[in-house]
Amino acid sequence: MLGDLAGAADEAAVLLARARATPGASQANRQGGHAGSDGSRRSLIRHLANYAAAAALAEQHRGHGGRPIRGDAGHGGRLLDVGSGVGALAAWLAHRLGWDVTLVDADPLVRRVASAAFPHAGIEAHLERVPDGSAALVTAMEVVEHVPAAAQPGFVAALRAKVAPGGLLVVSTPDESGYPGAWSGYAPHVGVLDAGGLERLLRGHAGPDAIVWRLEGEVFALDGVRRLLHPLVNRAWGLAAGAAPGACHTLGGWVAGVLGRVRPGGRVRTDDVRLVPPAEGSGTGLLGVVRVPAA
Repeated sequence: MLGDLAGAADEAAVLLARARATPGASQANRQGGHAGSDGSRRSLIRHLANYAAAAALAEQHRGHGGRPIRGDAGHGGRLLDVGSGVGALAAWLAHRLGWDVTLVDADPLVRRVASAAFPHAGIEAHLERVPDGSAALVTAMEVVEHVPAAAQPGFVAALRAKVAPGGLLVVSTPDESGYPGAWSGYAPHVGVLDAGGLERLLRGHAGPDAIVWRLEGEVFALDGVRRLLHPLVNRAWGLAAGAAPGACHTLGGWVAGVLGRVRPGGRVRTDDVRLVPPAEGSGTGLLGVVRVPAA
């Protein structure tokens, strides 16, 4: 279903390199999603798999009668990516679908980098500035866990409001329930969700027919070493970043590199990544899908 992830990663790496070459990229977005957050190929593929799954779902939905609205530039539809970071992965997804793209991110440095790297994208600081019902596909990839639990219902309801009739909302989040204390130790993750929690959140506030899938595969595996090492490294990153905020980008790239090397073998597998029902696997990726009825 996800197609050639290795080839997609090569394409996305070019877009990430464009963002990294933009002045100011080294200081952009200190809570993840910055131009260096996908410093290892494993990390890139893990993040990209969310977007590849969204592309496959959108294409499948369109083939079954989904009717995305036309984009401003006359393409097939509009993608809205919320919490986009510098926008490289959303730019990849928009290119694959042949759609226009709007990026939403609260960080002004991120928006500056995104604007320079992807000048044809629409860019907004706040979701409220995006018209309701204006996007055929709305994505929020690994963003909801950065939102406090009390604010998550309003957040997903606002995402749902931006989806055009006949469109899709896709929300991803890491499943941290396998870590000690059900938390990866990454300080910005203040609203972690397991599969059941994500399903209840989406069904209660975005659509009663929401479906949650699990992303399974080697890049989403949580073995004993990672289960213990990730929280330790993440906590160390949090302490160091608190003492030297300006070093967050460098530290983030270092953390991604360290964690990316903690895997069996010397090759990052992509051929085993797949979507399965949450109860049928143990992969750490969760993907929630809400289909909005056509008008």
